[in-house]
Amino acid sequence: MTLPIRKKAMIATERLILKPYASEDVDGLVDLLINPEITRTFMVPDYQSREQMETLAKKLVAFSQTEDTEHLEYGIYLDGKIIGFVNDCGIKNDEIEIGYVIHPDHQGHGYATEAVLAIIHELQEMGFHKVACGYFVENSASRRVMEKCGMHQTSFTSEEMYRGELHRCHYCELCL
Repeated sequence: MTLPIRKKAMIATERLILKPYASEDVDGLVDLLINPEITRTFMVPDYQSREQMETLAKKLVAFSQTEDTEHLEYGIYLDGKIIGFVNDCGIKNDEIEIGYVIHPDHQGHGYATEAVLAIIHELQEMGFHKVACGYFVENSASRRVMEKCGMHQTSFTSEEMYRGELHRCHYCELCL
């Protein structure tokens, strides 16, 4: 049986706030989802219009609310501004795969590591026993985040066709 996601209204770290999105975050979320530097290595549907992406963003806003116990979805905020997000990419029993994004203007400051460590702690409190993350081989920064969070590379790899290019994916995991 898959564990329910019991989100908190807010998770505070040293510098960040992780929380459900508010309806006024839709534009900021869309900006993340259409940013070419982000979509190069984080799999986002290749919608042809901003309106389609706004529909997706509104769905993610709903997924992030504390009443939703099926999805892990948190916005990452710095000084009250959304700079990224962390979400589930799949949940099975007591194992969860997560993904994360930090806006390119805020990368390189340890925000992803700080947010992922906070989420790992929350997932452990929820009863999860394994957290996994995948990354495109060319995204070495994401691999470093995973390593800093205590994750170890697995032998599992996959190939994903994304936006017309074949990407080799590697996976890291942490047993809680």
